[in-house]
Amino acid sequence: MRVGFTGTQGGMTPAQKLHLPLLFLQAESFTHGDCIGADVEAALIADLMGVPTIAMPCTIVAKRANYPSTLVLPAKPPLERNVDIVKNCDLLVAAPAENKEQLRSGTWATIRRARDYGRRMIVLYPDGRLEVYTGTSIKSLWK
Repeated sequence: MRVGFTGTQGGMTPAQKLHLPLLFLQAESFTHGDCIGADVEAALIADLMGVPTIAMPCTIVAKRANYPSTLVLPAKPPLERNVDIVKNCDLLVAAPAENKEQLRSGTWATIRRARDYGRRMIVLYPDGRLEVYTGTSIKSLWK
């Protein structure tokens, strides 16, 4: 399974990080946006679990983490890069900074694109709550 990731530049909460190793057990690859914060934290966990990492960086140099991924693709504008992450995964894992959807957030924009594309998705909320999207329905779970 190809796992894609989107997350907050401020980094994940401990509750969000706690869920990631289980999500990587079936992963054949892990694609991230190479952004500071949650992207690099998740890529490190994937690496520690032996999952090859694919970086899809954005063109905003100040936001790049420059994580030494297995494969680094050419940089693209952030919203375009986010759509590429969604298109190239079987499951999107999202770790937003907020417990409610925001309009001006790259993470939330990527979540909306995943919904538009009918992708399977797991949203890891900062408070530890999970939402699992099967592409057509949603199920809320508590930690």
